[in-house]
Amino acid sequence: MTRTRLFNSLSIAFAGAAAVMLILAVLLPFYLLFKIDYAPTLASNAIIERTPPDNAIGLQNALGPLSFPFALLGGIMIVGMLGLAVGPLHALLRRVNPLVAVVGASLFMPLLIWLCFPDHMTPLALAPFLATGPLIHLMTRRDPARLASGKGISRRDFLARAGVFSFGGLALSVIDGLPVYLSALNATKPGSKLFDFAAPAPRAAGFPAPGAPPEVTPAESFYVMRKFPTVVPPASPDFQLVIDGAVDRALRLSVDDLRGMPRNDAYITRQCVSNPVGGPLISTALFSGVPLRDVLANAGVQADAVQVKFYGRDGYDESVPIEYALQHGLVAYAMNGTALSEAHGPPLKMEIPGLYGFKNMKWLTRIELITAPYRGIWAREGWTESAIYKTMSRIDAVTRNPDGGVTACGVAFAGIRGVAGVEVQINGGEWRPAALHTPPLSGQTWVQWRADLPERGDLTVTCRAVDGTGERQIEAKQQQFPDGASGLHTLSMSL
Repeated sequence: MTRTRLFNSLSIAFAGAAAVMLILAVLLPFYLLFKIDYAPTLASNAIIERTPPDNAIGLQNALGPLSFPFALLGGIMIVGMLGLAVGPLHALLRRVNPLVAVVGASLFMPLLIWLCFPDHMTPLALAPFLATGPLIHLMTRRDPARLASGKGISRRDFLARAGVFSFGGLALSVIDGLPVYLSALNATKPGSKLFDFAAPAPRAAGFPAPGAPPEVTPAESFYVMRKFPTVVPPASPDFQLVIDGAVDRALRLSVDDLRGMPRNDAYITRQCVSNPVGGPLISTALFSGVPLRDVLANAGVQADAVQVKFYGRDGYDESVPIEYALQHGLVAYAMNGTALSEAHGPPLKMEIPGLYGFKNMKWLTRIELITAPYRGIWAREGWTESAIYKTMSRIDAVTRNPDGGVTACGVAFAGIRGVAGVEVQINGGEWRPAALHTPPLSGQTWVQWRADLPERGDLTVTCRAVDGTGERQIEAKQQQFPDGASGLHTLSMSL
């Protein structure tokens, strides 16, 4: 292909991409103001879902508040790049008939998006791309004459189309990503102080060990995991929690109503189902609120209720068997003595010890008692329905001792089963018991461990935990999908 033919082909392709960007630009205000279905956001959601959890977590940690704006940039540019294929199709069909070219391009663009993201696109998100054909036809109306004359498409037209695609995509990403970025920054601001709180003193000698994480995670350091780049709307000033379904009396409770009930404080460790072996998506805090059983007692639970269904202001819902929810659930409004910060789902969230984080509904708006089993969003996408924590252990540090040897330390967690022991292995040798920081903060938190070891030099340290039932953690390696990662955490170093 000669340079001129390549230039003409690129110009034709960029016409399709530019047409798509113009459509996205028209739709963006409606998405930002009215939250209509927007193809780039749905595409970015699909990309996030298809990214291996290890990689997604690494990107989120590296990019921080910019991670979701970059995800939106990816969605916008991918949808725009699909338009690169529609421009040549339009040019090919125009040789047959101009009307056929317009109709063909108009139908092909939404079909192409749907084929790439079949499980995420909606008719409302795809319908605007029926305008792709007329836009390309208008943009390329002078192309046939120029190509027939041998002059080719002008450099000016080429730069205009390429600029609309590239710089337009960047501009749309900035405008679309700015609210998400500002929301992420705002989410890190601490909530208002509700009562005095200080982490408890160590109960055992030698704790915390050098390099160990704090036993109680500061609220600003508590892990945050959000799946998709959408801004959660703020709660209304007259917010009330709705309780309905299979109850004797439907209730609407304000935050002040809940704060007026007897407060329950509970140390709880929460872990994300996406946490890899040895990963950071696990934290512990003092959550304060009202036990779910006390809240539902005022409503009257009917005998045919089998599950409790929770709804969040972010559009998600989840369900838990009613017996488990009544025994363990906490309607929380505070963390470590402060009101929930935006990152943790204010003004109310559901804490359910023993179950992976996605069952712990943030931005709680409604509690419904239901009479038939319900599968939440993540279960419908193949994730675990039971969501029971697997036993885990993690090495946080291995440090030199002044008198020789090293100290290894970390945390172990087994949900409401508790941790009975931790063992450490050096260079593939025998397993040795580690000391535990006991008693634990509660029966539903992690436990710090430490092991003083005589070895120095090139070391490979491995740990494993035993839960309160006597079962060792699963040693076989498994990725996070579908029911949480398993395998032993190992660190290698030279000391």
